[in-house]
Amino acid sequence: MPGTGRTLIAVLGMHRSGTSAIAGMLQEMGVELGPVSERNRFNPRGNREIVQLNRLHDRVLERSGGSWSRPPERMRARPWDRWSRNRILRTIEGETIGVKDPRMLICMDFWRDLDPLPIGVIRNPVAVRDSLERRAHERPRKHPQLSGVEWEALWRTYNRALLSELRREPFPVIDFDRRAELDEQARAALRFHGVEPAGESAFFDPGLAAAGDSDWRKQVLEPATLDLWNQLAALSEGAAARPG
Repeated sequence: MPGTGRTLIAVLGMHRSGTSAIAGMLQEMGVELGPVSERNRFNPRGNREIVQLNRLHDRVLERSGGSWSRPPERMRARPWDRWSRNRILRTIEGETIGVKDPRMLICMDFWRDLDPLPIGVIRNPVAVRDSLERRAHERPRKHPQLSGVEWEALWRTYNRALLSELRREPFPVIDFDRRAELDEQARAALRFHGVEPAGESAFFDPGLAAAGDSDWRKQVLEPATLDLWNQLAALSEGAAARPG
């Protein structure tokens, strides 16, 4: 973060992709997240998001002609929005702080002036699509009612944004489907950015996240989805730690 002497980690990933678990792990490794949600109806350990930041992103998206489920083509942020963002960030104490909100991935132009250090998170599109469909069914009044094809298209929109960020400048990508390696991936991601993990993490509970069907590729609805997954998975597998 220019002019502050602080490091800002940004956890970037599509909704229902494991970003909450990764944020919680990073928190236990020394990244300060501030006053985040630590428990809610759909996530026993909380989504690790600051609700005021969610609302700010929603306002910016709405003003831009869209929403989290209908990403606009262009962001329309105002100086007041950045003032509100900075005020929220000041509630997070510490030298290495982190922010996690899936909306951030489609609002990156709103964050570039702070030079955040990204850590990407990916999860296979079928698991994400199915999870979003289940939540929409459980919350019909609060959740967009999209078809499977539409949810999969939204997965592509978010993950194309992730791929676009990676093309601007490489950064670590954690594959949430590689469950046995999550701790190792999270540590390598921090070290890539020159941040030494401060402690052990026991945050991730495999019992709280469906492992998914190992045959998921046969359930993909559009070839473009699998194409995009293969590109991102290759980047994740090829990611290597960089000395700080």
